[in-house]
Amino acid sequence: MNYGWIIYPKDTINNKFGNNAFEWMKESALRNDIRIDIIFSDDLIILNNNKKTEFMYLGKTLSLPDFVIMRDYNYAVSMQLENLGIKVVNSTGSMFNSRNKAVTAQLLVKNNVSTPDFLFTKEKNYELIHNYFNGRKFVMKTLEGSQGKGVYLIENEEDYNSTYLEINGEYFCQEFIDFSCGMDLRVYVLGNKVLGCVKRISDSSFKSNYSLGGRVEKFELTDSIKEISLSAAKAVGLDFCGIDLLFTKDSFTVCEVNGNAGFRTITKVSDIDIPMELFKWIKRSL
Repeated sequence: MNYGWIIYPKDTINNKFGNNAFEWMKESALRNDIRIDIIFSDDLIILNNNKKTEFMYLGKTLSLPDFVIMRDYNYAVSMQLENLGIKVVNSTGSMFNSRNKAVTAQLLVKNNVSTPDFLFTKEKNYELIHNYFNGRKFVMKTLEGSQGKGVYLIENEEDYNSTYLEINGEYFCQEFIDFSCGMDLRVYVLGNKVLGCVKRISDSSFKSNYSLGGRVEKFELTDSIKEISLSAAKAVGLDFCGIDLLFTKDSFTVCEVNGNAGFRTITKVSDIDIPMELFKWIKRSL
C-alpha cells in the first residue's frame, strides 16, 4: 500500500465550506489502496543536519511518504520534499507560477495561450493604464489571491485611486472582457486529461466565483475548451488544476490558472468524483 501526505494550511479548517474534504480524500485514497495522512503545515517542523532530514508533527517523527499533495502554497516545505526525491503534486515551481498572476500571464503569452491583455507595476499611473486599455474599464488585482479576493473592477480614476491605496503594493491589471461579465468556466485538468467543467454565474457581480455566492451550471466540454485548458496547464507546469476561462464572442480566453483549485462545485452538477480521479492518477504515476 502506498503512503502519502496531503498538506493544508490550518486556516482551511475554518473556511466557509468546513473540512469535510479531509475524510473524502482519505476514503478515496483507501479505495485506491493508498493510505494518507492530513498534515497542517502550521504544525510541521523540519529538522536538517548534514546526515538526515526529519519531519516532526505534533511531537512525533513522521515516516517519509511516497508522494505529497500540496493544498498549500508553502514553497519551503514543498521544495524540501522535492529535494528528498519525493513526488509532489503540484510541483513547487508550478505552484509559484500559478500563485503569481503576472507570472501566470507571462507563461501563457510565452506559450501562445490566449489570455486578456495585462500589465503589472507598483507605480501609480492611472493615465497610462487608462490609455493602455483604450479608455475602457479594466480589472485590477493583487498579484496573489484566490476565490475572487483582491479583484476589483476599475471604471474611473476614483475607483483606481481607492484600489491602489487598498492594495498598497505591486498590482496586476487585466483587460475586462465585457462579454463574459458575471460568468466564466472552471475547467478541471488532471495530467493530460480534462475531467470536466462547470459554468459559474453571478447575478450581482462581475465576479462569478462560487465562494462569493455565484451559482453553477453543468456545461458540456468541447474540443476548444479541452485544447485551451490543457495548453494553459502545460504552460504553467501543473498536473492538477482549475483553469478559469472567460467567454469571448467566438471562443475562450484564460483568465487565471489555479494550482489549488476547490472541487466541490463540479460535484453539484455532475457525478465526477475529483478525489477518486486524483488518486487513480497518483497510483498510476507512482
